[in-house]
Amino acid sequence: MHPMDAHPMLKPALRRAWRDRQTVQFGVTPARAVVLSPVDTATGSFLELLDGTRGLPLLYEEARAVGLSPGQVDALVRRLTEAGVVDDATAGGPAARASRGRTEASDRTRPDLASLCLVHPEPGAGARRLAARRSLRVQVRGAGRVGATIASVLAASGVGRVEVLDGGTVRPWDVAPGGLPGRAVGERRG
Repeated sequence: MHPMDAHPMLKPALRRAWRDRQTVQFGVTPARAVVLSPVDTATGSFLELLDGTRGLPLLYEEARAVGLSPGQVDALVRRLTEAGVVDDATAGGPAARASRGRTEASDRTRPDLASLCLVHPEPGAGARRLAARRSLRVQVRGAGRVGATIASVLAASGVGRVEVLDGGTVRPWDVAPGGLPGRAVGERRG
């Protein structure tokens, strides 16, 4: 990641833990954990700035204030990006940019984005996949206990359009956590 319009951010799904005064670990599972060492005070302060709210020009400015040169910033951001620890808060293409403006939808799918960013580590890949999910149309046939729950999970995960086909009415045995509520008994399933 080096475009000047990039907004580097540490991936929120990776917990950060200091092993000692000069060693920081991102992530806890062995498959995803990345250890950075040695980390001096300036670098530790700079890591706090990687929250996705600043572009590189501003990061260079603020890094200079803590004693890091633009070259050191570039090297650190590149190293963390290659290790899969950094994402670009502005990446993902036009569809991802359009969905960032929809705060309610963005808030609801934040856990999905966090996990997609780990599974697809390149900057912007998680946002692109989530945006692609929003363009999907899924049809669920049958809205009983299982179908209604599946439709609910698909809608909550950001699938753009979930169409439920069922001509029956809700029965007491259709009620389930995450699916149809008890107050829906007697209503149309569709």
